[in-house]
Order: sequence, then C-alpha cells, then structure tokens
Amino acid sequence: MYLNNLSFDSPATQNQQQEERLAAEIKQFGIKIEKIDVLVPVIKDVDGTDKTVYNKELEKGVAHYKETALPGQGSNIFIFGHSSLAFGTGEYAEIFARLDELEADDKITIYYQDKEYDYYIFEKRAIEKTEVSVLLPTEKEQLTLMTCWPIGSNARRLIIKAEPKEEQPSKISAISLTY
Repeated sequence: MYLNNLSFDSPATQNQQQEERLAAEIKQFGIKIEKIDVLVPVIKDVDGTDKTVYNKELEKGVAHYKETALPGQGSNIFIFGHSSLAFGTGEYAEIFARLDELEADDKITIYYQDKEYDYYIFEKRAIEKTEVSVLLPTEKEQLTLMTCWPIGSNARRLIIKAEPKEEQPSKISAISLTY
C-alpha cells in the first residue's frame, strides 16, 4: 500500500465535495422554490404508476413523471414529491410539505441541462388522488407540481400549476445551495 495514493479529506472538504456534486446534479435537472426553501434534484422519467420504483427515486429528490414534457418542449412538465414521513423516507421525504404556502405569481425555477427556466404560479388546488387529467399534455408550456394532501395523508393531491412569463431559457451561471 502506498500512502501517497490515499486521500484523507477533512469533513469540511467532504461537505464541499457533496455540495459541488449536488449543484452539478441540480444544473442537469433541478427545482428551486425560494419562498419555501426548496432546492432539490429532479429525477428524470420516473414511472409514477409503480410505487416501488417511484418511492426509491423519491429518496434521491423529486420525480419527473415519465412521458410528460421536459423544460423547453412547450407542454406539461409534471413533477411530484413527498410531503410527509408518513409515506416517504430519506432526506427528501418532506421536500414538498410547504407547497400549500405558495400563491399566485410566486416563482419556481427549473434547472435543466445547464439552462434556467422560470415559471410563475397561476393555480393551486386539491384534487382527488384518482384524477389523472393533470398529467395530460398542454398546448403551452406549463409546470405542474404534485404532492399528497393533506400532509400525512394520501387521500388527495395538492396541485400547483405555473407558466413562463418571459423568454426562456437563460444560461445558468452558478447555483447557490444557500438562501
């Protein structure tokens, strides 16, 4: 064993490396909602019909519903995440717990392939958990967020819809992991 090939990183260096990896992940596909302190990776093309699959992916971030649009494609981008430890586990189990605090015109930023897309909320409502119309394509670009509602229950779903207001996208310069 050769000692010069070993790395003895300090905890501070390890934290910095983890933050750099997270920032790189988020630049590829991530969501930021400043108002409720959300900055999280988005896991692309998750099968929302397979509970085992999506629960595993939701431990890594929030999920982009398979076969819905991606940013810049001009249709419905559908992202879902947990709001409670009652149904989720891991670091992101409560990531969407504060979605109900969002209001009309609040900004949601999506990072995708090193570009930044801003969306502004135009609708918030609770729906039945069996309602699937929120997954359908739309004629114009739209972001739809979903979580179980009320918190700690899977009886209904909270839906947040947002749309772009200005020319999209802009190039990402840097992502700050602090608020």
